[in-house]
Amino acid sequence: ASSIVVWSSPEGGANAMKLLYLLAIAAARQSLDIQSPYLITDESTNWSLTEARRRGVRVRMLVEGDITDAKPVKFAGRAAYERFLEQGIEVYEYQPAMMHTKAMMVDGILSIVGSANFDNRSLELNDELNVAIFDRTIAARLGEDFTRDLTRSKKLDLEGWRSRPFHIEGREKMWSLFGELF
Repeated sequence: ASSIVVWSSPEGGANAMKLLYLLAIAAARQSLDIQSPYLITDESTNWSLTEARRRGVRVRMLVEGDITDAKPVKFAGRAAYERFLEQGIEVYEYQPAMMHTKAMMVDGILSIVGSANFDNRSLELNDELNVAIFDRTIAARLGEDFTRDLTRSKKLDLEGWRSRPFHIEGREKMWSLFGELF
């Protein structure tokens, strides 16, 4: 197994953490599983995820459900779900409790784990530390944990998502205006 340690910092200049995530998405050829309590994407990440789907990559995102300590961040992240679902990205919301796992598994060989959420603040502004590990055994173990967490989650569907109450959608759109801050 080989691994690298990557950190993000507001004083870091070029952002190694964001670059790691974008390169991992670009490298995906079969599967991309992302688990993060807070998930807010920017233009470059949205483009990368779209390109992954165009290559036929199965993309699954597991995020916090309604049990969260940061409702505004949750609402801001939900504003992108319709676009994800339209592209065939699978979105799941974890139900039993708050979720703290932050991991990404790519093609059953690359795993990225650590303190960074999949959002702008973690990838570009906060002091965070993640480890990227190239090892099939570790990726398989993390994949098993991910699959088990999916069984405790609600899978969102496009039709159901589009029919959510108007005031809920409005709250998500309003908070998404602050997405760059989160």
